[in-house]
Amino acid sequence: MMKSKYVFVIGHRIPDSDSVCSAIGYAYFKNHLDKTRLYIPCRAGKLNQETTFILERFNLEVPMQLDSAVATVEDMDIREPISISPEHSIMDAGHLIKDTNIQSIPVVNAEKRVVGIMDKIDLAVHYVERVGIEDLSAIPVNLCVLVSALKGKVLANSGKVAAISGDIFIAASQRGTIINRAKQGNIAIIGDRTDVQMDLIQAGCSVLIITGDHPVTKEVLSRAKRAKVLVISTPYRSFATAKIINLCMPVSEIMSRTIPTVVQKSSIIEVKEKVLESRYRCVLVVDDDNRLTGIITRSDLLDSIQKQIILVDHNEISQAIEGIEHADIIEIIDHHRVGDISTIRPITVYNEPIGSTCTIIAYQIFLHRIKMAPEIAGALLSGILSDTLLLTLSTSTKKDHEMASKLARVAGLGLVAYGKELLASSNNIKGKTPKEILFQDFKEYSLAGKKIGVNQIMVFDDTDLDGLEDEIKAEMDTLCKGEGYDLVAFLITNPLQRKGEEIIVVGDKHIVEKAFGVTVKGDKCFIPKILSRKKDFIPKIFGWLQSNPVGIATPFGLAMTFSCL
Repeated sequence: MMKSKYVFVIGHRIPDSDSVCSAIGYAYFKNHLDKTRLYIPCRAGKLNQETTFILERFNLEVPMQLDSAVATVEDMDIREPISISPEHSIMDAGHLIKDTNIQSIPVVNAEKRVVGIMDKIDLAVHYVERVGIEDLSAIPVNLCVLVSALKGKVLANSGKVAAISGDIFIAASQRGTIINRAKQGNIAIIGDRTDVQMDLIQAGCSVLIITGDHPVTKEVLSRAKRAKVLVISTPYRSFATAKIINLCMPVSEIMSRTIPTVVQKSSIIEVKEKVLESRYRCVLVVDDDNRLTGIITRSDLLDSIQKQIILVDHNEISQAIEGIEHADIIEIIDHHRVGDISTIRPITVYNEPIGSTCTIIAYQIFLHRIKMAPEIAGALLSGILSDTLLLTLSTSTKKDHEMASKLARVAGLGLVAYGKELLASSNNIKGKTPKEILFQDFKEYSLAGKKIGVNQIMVFDDTDLDGLEDEIKAEMDTLCKGEGYDLVAFLITNPLQRKGEEIIVVGDKHIVEKAFGVTVKGDKCFIPKILSRKKDFIPKIFGWLQSNPVGIATPFGLAMTFSCL
């Protein structure tokens, strides 16, 4: 029942250009290699300004947003549902259940909106409980439905009756008893007793149902037409005729209006709970307008139903979308440290210590000699330049430089000129509050019992933060006191000057001073090197903390976990 032909390629929870562009590039790569499935590039959140620029620059479609990895109804291959209308007869429902070998039937109106549900038990209960013959006064039966059910013929209908109603009785007693019982508007079931047939017409019966396919005299038919009495002939005997009439009542009389429903976005966890709770052992799938789109039974849930996902640019639960532990992760493509995601079976993992995930994917496309579309080359180039700050970070490798040059040629771009254009698009400090600037790329780390927050921003002019530093420091101080951070560092990077890194430090400044051999003056210091947060800044901090243990230790030594906010 799983739509195994769909595979979602997605980056981390706070998407940057490398994660989004690598998802686009890897989906492109896989769709060329594997024609049995459709690989869909996704994003795990709102796009930042730089990534939006990239997509618009290369006329690429914005990847669909995937908020959870938990499988939902839309991940299932659901068969076209069998349904019945509330006006159909109970006998129609019985035949439908028998012919299609189903347990339950959704009941829908003319607009396909769900109005009820019924199953075999409802049919059985109705049949058993109706020992007597139904009074059709309150529930008229459609004439066509009745004639069809009785396999009958209309012999007289001068009154042009469309539906029959009234009290039903079987005229099988003595003539006198029958005449005394007959009342105006009755429906009489009778055999080939011509004299009694005439008496019943005289008594004001509105319908005569002649059983056993017995012939009806011209005199009876003539009198019936004059009196506007409906005459029907059926091959069934009297008892069978009476029971069939009971089954000609509309489905609406026995259907349940307590309907177990789910929608396309409902999780499989919710579906299973509702199926278990429902006496119908199923749920109906409806759209936003309550129109029936499918039905899910217990047998549909026997096999495992999971979203198939490829993770790019991350491999940690804290950075993945919600519910990743419920997904079927089939590949991981990354350039970070190995995290804590585990799988139940072996999968393909490509993790290389280079500057960008886009570099890995570009290399694979070139290696397999897949024709690279210029727009895909442009996106992958953008991811590399973004994650390496124009190839200036220490994370940049020879492979990053080689792939960037090849991609620039395919995309028809000047590497340096486009790099400046790209980085300028992400310089989005202007118009933002100090708090927004502090949190625009903020990440939290737990290092050897210390809670540390780090943000890294780019500037292209040393005056970009003039007048804002004091307010940013105040926000950092509030964060330390209010959220219990031991250290908050604000890294200011100017990739065009390539002089180094200016850092604003609030909290335990001693950690930064000792880790980098600098002096913090007025909450600021300068490191003469452009730093990568993941490769330079955090490892240096962690290395010093390991060598100089402070804070909380575990029975197994000092622990380090990274997590994105």
